[in-house]
Amino acid sequence: MVLVLVAAPTLLFLMVLVWVPFLKGVWMSLHQWPFGSGDPTFVGLSNYEYLFSWGPFYTSLKATFVFALTTVVQLGTALLAGLLVVNLDRFKNLVSASFLIPYTMPPVATGTIWLYLLDPSLGPVFKFLTQYGILEQPIYWASQGNLALAVVTLVTAWTFWPFMFIIILATLESIPTEYYESARMYGAGRWDTFWHITLPQLRSAILVAFSIRLAWNMTKVSQTIQMTGGGPGYDTSLLAVFLYRFAYDQGQMGMAFTVGVILLIIMLVFIVLFIREFEMQEAHA
Repeated sequence: MVLVLVAAPTLLFLMVLVWVPFLKGVWMSLHQWPFGSGDPTFVGLSNYEYLFSWGPFYTSLKATFVFALTTVVQLGTALLAGLLVVNLDRFKNLVSASFLIPYTMPPVATGTIWLYLLDPSLGPVFKFLTQYGILEQPIYWASQGNLALAVVTLVTAWTFWPFMFIIILATLESIPTEYYESARMYGAGRWDTFWHITLPQLRSAILVAFSIRLAWNMTKVSQTIQMTGGGPGYDTSLLAVFLYRFAYDQGQMGMAFTVGVILLIIMLVFIVLFIREFEMQEAHA
């Protein structure tokens, strides 16, 4: 009884701030709701039927899955940077601070910088590549679907990887040095030390960082809209971009809720599969 009373405020808080809005969102996805110009009208599964019969939805779905790979790129970059910094004897704080610069800047600012750098006509990147004969001519990546999606994915990865870096570096610095000293006494090399000491100690940090960053990445719209506008066509129109457009450009809140529910399900599937794989690896270890 005491446990119930202690947990009741937390459960009530979660219910009011999480579950009630979520269930309301699911309910509103079953409505047609022209925001600002009328009351919601119940339409059942019509919104879902429309999306699953609409060709651009599958283009968006593919783009969303590809864009989700930015989380893997961020994790790999953060892990390499963390291993580099933790082994530095000098300038550790300076190097760490320089790695955090992209994360301290507004995403719109970093998007503007990369738009200038990668501009085929004015940007220094293609000017350098063509000047030294690496490319014959600039690549107009914004007009090519796969390249546009790749650029947006990499720019997003560059902007947000320091979040994972902070978590991984903090965990690396908390690993007792006695573990490594004992491993060296038994003749373990760098790879063995990393595989049997460092990586097991990082598993929980990787799980937390990956799960949070995956959820955040799949809801990012600012840089995608800024750099490509969701184009060419629908090639970079992620589900989060569709949600934004339905809600703010077209005022179709029912469709926006529908896209939001689908996006949430996809995120949960990704996270559950990752956690399951993590637990299997943990049990095997």
